[in-house]
Amino acid sequence: MQGGLEKNLPKRAIVLDAAALILGFTEIEDAVAVTSSKVLEEARDRDARYRALAAREGGLIKVIEPEPAYVSEVREVARRLGEIELSDADVSVIALALQLSRQGWDTCILTSDYSIQNLASRLGLMVKPILHKGIRRMISWEVYCGACGWSGDGKPGNPCPKCGHALKRRPRRESG
Repeated sequence: MQGGLEKNLPKRAIVLDAAALILGFTEIEDAVAVTSSKVLEEARDRDARYRALAAREGGLIKVIEPEPAYVSEVREVARRLGEIELSDADVSVIALALQLSRQGWDTCILTSDYSIQNLASRLGLMVKPILHKGIRRMISWEVYCGACGWSGDGKPGNPCPKCGHALKRRPRRESG
C-alpha cells in the first residue's frame, strides 16, 4: 500500500473526501485520517490547497492510493447502481475505505456527498455525513426516456436509442 500506515497506529481510519479535507476535518482523535492524492487534486482554490498541504505536511493526514482492484470493484458497483456522477476522487475515497475495511481496519468515510454515501452504504461501509443529515435511504438509479418510456443502459443527456430524445435519470423502483 503506497504511503502505507504504520503498524503501531490504532486500527481505526477516517477516510476524508474533498469536502471534509477542505473544511478542515483533519484532526481526528483515536484514528488515522487518510485520503488519496485524487482528493488532494480536487482541492483547487488557493485556501483549500494550502489546508490540504498543511494537513499532509503536518502529519494530520496520510495520503494512500487504493489498490487498482478496489477501484475496479467500486466502479463496477457504481455502474450497476447507476451512480454515474462520481469523480475519480470520489471513487478513490470509497475504494480506499473498502480496502482498509477488508484489511481489518475500523473504517468510516467523512463526506457531504450523497452519491458517496449511497455507494459506500451499499458496500457496507460506515459513513459519517457532514454539513447535512445524510441519506435517508439507498438508491439504485435507472436511465430512461421521458418521451417514449424506454429504459436501459445509457447516460443522461445522451439521445434515446429508440426515439432520440434526451435521456434522464430517476430512482429505480425496487420490486418487492
